Amino acid sequence: MTIFTADVGQGKVHIYDSGSDVFYGKLPQKDLIDLNVPGLQQGDIFVVEDAHLRESHKYTLAQPYSYEQLVEFKANAEEMGVTILLFPQKSTPKARKLAGVEAKDKTDEEDTKAIAQLLIRDPKILPSLKTFVPTRLADFQEKNQSIFDYIQQSNDDINPAKSSEYGFGKIDYEDAVSKWIKTYVLRITEYLNGDEELMAAIGLEFDKKGKLKTIKTPNRIYTLVHSILRPNGELRIRLDVGKVPHWQYIKAHYLGCKPYHMKQGVAASNYKHWMRRAISEHKLKFEVGTTYEEYFAMKKARNHVDKMTQQIWYALRKMIVEDGLR
Repeated sequence: MTIFTADVGQGKVHIYDSGSDVFYGKLPQKDLIDLNVPGLQQGDIFVVEDAHLRESHKYTLAQPYSYEQLVEFKANAEEMGVTILLFPQKSTPKARKLAGVEAKDKTDEEDTKAIAQLLIRDPKILPSLKTFVPTRLADFQEKNQSIFDYIQQSNDDINPAKSSEYGFGKIDYEDAVSKWIKTYVLRITEYLNGDEELMAAIGLEFDKKGKLKTIKTPNRIYTLVHSILRPNGELRIRLDVGKVPHWQYIKAHYLGCKPYHMKQGVAASNYKHWMRRAISEHKLKFEVGTTYEEYFAMKKARNHVDKMTQQIWYALRKMIVEDGLR
């Protein structure tokens, strides 16, 4: 099995064969649809940035293929026994940094090689990629609109609290979320079974006698409670199914830990750029020149924080949703 990676731009397609270490640049765009690629065989995997395999429209050149061409591409791949996977565009800069390439120096060849290297060096990424399914633009927009609306609603809800120190500063502010935290903060410790690491993660500080001293960095606990309870006291629900979401939905869309959606706003920033980094055991900044050893250390530390956050979130969900503490 060989991994082929492709990039599309400026009316051409650029393909890298990782097995033979050969780059084919500036091919006709139709060559991708026809899978007219030297060395491509049954069982191989073709990875393309997700943004390039959406139905074309007049506002971008990054999506050059019609829906009919995408259907043809899928059919050709199935006939050849080739799997097409989607690489999230947002993850390309990470691959480039691990390859030691500055953004200003990037080329189509560097991008395709960097993505292939990341997929080969980190075996957990390839199984996580989405399988390509041709989708009309209208269907894609309809499917994702509820997610975009959910993210926008979350940001609209949290912005007033952010500008008011989440109700724990000198500004006179209180909403249903901050009020809930103040009411049930000690019950939270019970639901977390007194786990000091988990309580510290959401900023709960205690004195030597075990009495709550302060809620340090309140944006952490506020952000997590806010994912379940809205400032007006209503439960926060998924807009597509009308139910309180579970962890995978929250992790992907509210906390922004999945790379297929961009510009996820305040809640995602509070978690990914502040909470997760602050309590991680490995705080090295990810930049050009980061080694794969450092990358795996950061990834391990990040995953540990995510698992802690999942434990905390399920405890909060049980309190608010299942046990009705509102």
